[in-house]
Order: sequence, then structure tokens, then C-alpha cells
Amino acid sequence: MSTSDVLLLKVIREALCSADRTSSRLSALPSLLGWFQEKIGGQRASLISSKDDGSYRVWCSRDSDGKKIKKAAGTISHHAFQQGCKKEEPTLFSDVHLDRRFRTSSETEGVARSRWILVIPIAVSGEPTALYLDSRFGSSHASTKDDPDAALILSLIELIVDLELKREDVPGSEQPANSSQKPAEKPARIPESPPRTVESHFGEFTSFSAVLAVTLAELRKIALTKLPVFIEGESGTGKELLARAIHQESGRKGPMVVLHCGSITESLIEIELFGNEKGAFTDAETERPGLIENASTGTLLLDAVDECSPALQASLLRFLESGVYRRVAGEEERVADVRIVACSGVVGDDSNIRDDLYYRLAGFRAWLPPLRERPEDALMIVERGLSAATAHTPTLLPDAQALLLSHSWPGNGWEAIHLASRINASGHEIVDGTLVLELLGKQSTGQTSADPGIREVLTLAEREVILRALDGADGNKSVACKTLGISRRTLYRRMRKHGIPLKGSTREGS
Repeated sequence: MSTSDVLLLKVIREALCSADRTSSRLSALPSLLGWFQEKIGGQRASLISSKDDGSYRVWCSRDSDGKKIKKAAGTISHHAFQQGCKKEEPTLFSDVHLDRRFRTSSETEGVARSRWILVIPIAVSGEPTALYLDSRFGSSHASTKDDPDAALILSLIELIVDLELKREDVPGSEQPANSSQKPAEKPARIPESPPRTVESHFGEFTSFSAVLAVTLAELRKIALTKLPVFIEGESGTGKELLARAIHQESGRKGPMVVLHCGSITESLIEIELFGNEKGAFTDAETERPGLIENASTGTLLLDAVDECSPALQASLLRFLESGVYRRVAGEEERVADVRIVACSGVVGDDSNIRDDLYYRLAGFRAWLPPLRERPEDALMIVERGLSAATAHTPTLLPDAQALLLSHSWPGNGWEAIHLASRINASGHEIVDGTLVLELLGKQSTGQTSADPGIREVLTLAEREVILRALDGADGNKSVACKTLGISRRTLYRRMRKHGIPLKGSTREGS
């Protein structure tokens, strides 16, 4: 019998052969995890589950010395774990140190980042669970595909975790009194200040923005009420998509009906909103319901409400104040059961919405930042466009990702969607920085060389991030340091490196 077979048999004995079955099952997990760690060559390994409350349950963990990892939940890339669990086979993420979506809360300034992450989903009921291995060195070439030993160990882990989860679900079930082994390391909530990217889902609306994560969490509660919602943001930031998500999550049975406020003529306002009775005007041969009636038990979206004419604003205000309306030429007062969501592309004093109407629409205000303030979302839109439109999804190299993250996205989501379409149309299976620059129309701007290397592109991205932080802080370097998560000394050193003036306007001559 070979040495590897002896070790495998020892691990299986530990998992199955003991008088104290519950304790034995759980105490075997580190050995089973260690077998995978040695097989793959990972510097760190963890067996983790994602709980409903946003925390990680760490069943066991091992560092390179075989010891338990302190604060193991902080070493988990939330993005890698979520993406890996969506698949039914092991997923290897390479060069993750070049992609900030994979950053963890423990990877602070000056700490070396992992170079690769391997996520192996575990088929258990109740909680998304996976083996999570990573390393700060080299690359992983080992594979567990078609490996019968790996399949056996994985099945044992699945069995142990599944049994434990089912035991917890049984009312009155307790941990055996003689068990000295804890069922798992203490569940650790994902930090209040998480990695730079946190994936949030609200209906069909998805974002990696930490700022939007707070808004979406509040909207989950607001959606269940009848409170009107006022969504503000530049064109292409996803206002209508967010409005549809609110309708989806509201549980309302009726449809979502859209009124494009800027396209309705004054002579048709009453008819479009409230409908008309038969004979109300020439050619009115039948009665016709209005948009409010069509949206009954559903949602009425007032799109581009900042483009409302004064007459339309007056009609909306009268309806919102009373909640009742009458069809044109009708005598019956009808009560509307409709949720109002309004979208505006103009913010603050520049809007022509009358104050009394605004305060009736803005029961809850939701601000959608432009993509230049949430570049991770721009990258997500491009990647989704690439994966949805072709049989063979093009691969974005790290230098291409860095360019997309540093782009200002003046066209917001539409620009990202069109870029993905152009990449698909180009027929390239590998997308590098040169192609991205060409498609963005920057090949002649002098921002980078015609054939940029990854180091040059990352330098460009770092410079742009620093400039934006300084602009957002109005030149206040202390505030910029907090935003960037670096020391003042590091900020000065990097400003000199990128030719950013230490005094005066940071954009002058840069």
C-alpha cells in the first residue's frame, strides 16, 4: 500500500471509527481539509458556509503549518465564494491579486494579497458551503477532476456537514455533553467595513458598490410598504431597473405601468392618466382605462418626472393628494390602489419639479451614483454582456479589467453595454488592454502606449483612483487618506510617483 493510500485510510478511519460519533465526525473535518490542502498545494484552507444573516460559519481552517487560522472569515473573498458556489464544479480564480473584486477584509495596506483562489462547492442542504483554498505564492496546477480519492474525501465532508446541519434543525437537539470538540469555529459576521466590493442583490438589480449596499438594504424593507419612492441619478445608472426591482419585491399582484412624463402632450394628460368614458370626445367610441387604472394593485412608474409640464404636475398633485380620480367625461369617483415610483435625472435645485409635488413623491429617496463612482458595477455590466451574448465568453485579461475600472464612463450603463457588444462583435476570445483602449476610442489620446503592459495600465488606474479621492475630498489629504485606506506618507509618495502636485489643484498639469 502506498504512503498516500495509508494517509487516506487514516483520514477515513478518523472520520468513521469512534464511539463518540458526533464528536468524531466534526473532529475529522480538519484532517479531511488537510488532505485537500496538501493535494492542491494551498497556503490556507477553510471549510465555510454562508449563513442567512450575512455571516460565515467556519467549520474548520488550516494555515500552512496546519494550525487554525485566526479570524478565518476575514480571509475569505466574498466575491470568489459567491461565484464559486453558483457552479457545481471546482472553480479556480487566477491572478486575483490584480482584481480588487476579490479583495478580503484582511488584505489591508501593505499585506500581500492572494494570487489564486480555489472554491470547491459542497452539496449540502440549507447553507451554501464550499472548500476555500488560496495562496499568496505561485499558481495552482493541481486538479481534483476525475480523482476518485478526492471524490471520496469530498463525499465524506458533504456527509459530515449535512448531518450536522440536519441535527441542528431538529428541535431540542443538543451537542453531546461529553463532546470537547466545538461543531465549528465561532461564526464571524462579515465586517461592517467590508472589502471594497460587496455583492448586493435586490430583485434583478445587482451591485458591487458598498454605498449602494446600504440603499438596497433599506429598499428591501421599503418595498413591502406602499410608500412612494423617488429615484435620482444620471441617465444610464439603472433607475428603471431599480424601479422594476422595487415592484418585483413589493409582492403587489398588478403590473408595473410606465408613464414617460416628457413625452405626453398637455391635451392628452387627463386621458392618459385617468382614461375616458364612451363619447367623451370625437372618435371616443368605447370607454378606455387610463394608466392609473391599468396599474391597479401594481406600480405606476413616473419616468423622467423632472421633465413634467406644469399641467401634468398639477394633475399628478391633485391625484396624489386625494387618491381618487375620475375618467374624462365620467361622474364616478374611482379609488386608486397603486404604488408610485418616480425617476429623475436632475438632482436638487436644477429640477423643475414643484416642491409640493416633490415631497409627495419622495417618501423615500434613492440615489444611484454614476458608474465613475462605482467602477466595479461597470466591470460587472461588461462581463455580463460578454457572457450573455456569445457561446464562448471572451476573457478579460487583468490589464483590460484595470482599464475598465479606471475609465470615467461618461455614458454610464449604456456605454458599458455597447462596449460589451463591440467586444463580442470583434470576435476576440482574449481581451487585453490594447483592444479595450481601441474600442473606448482612446488609442490616440496619449494616455498610454499603443501596446500597454499590465504594469503600465495598473499605474494608470492607481493614478486615477488617487485623483478621484482627492477631488472627492476637495483636496483635503486627510480625508483622501481615509477614503483610500492608506497613510498620509504613502499618499505623498504615490502622488510624487504619479506626478500629482502636492499643492494646488491636483488636476492641473496632470
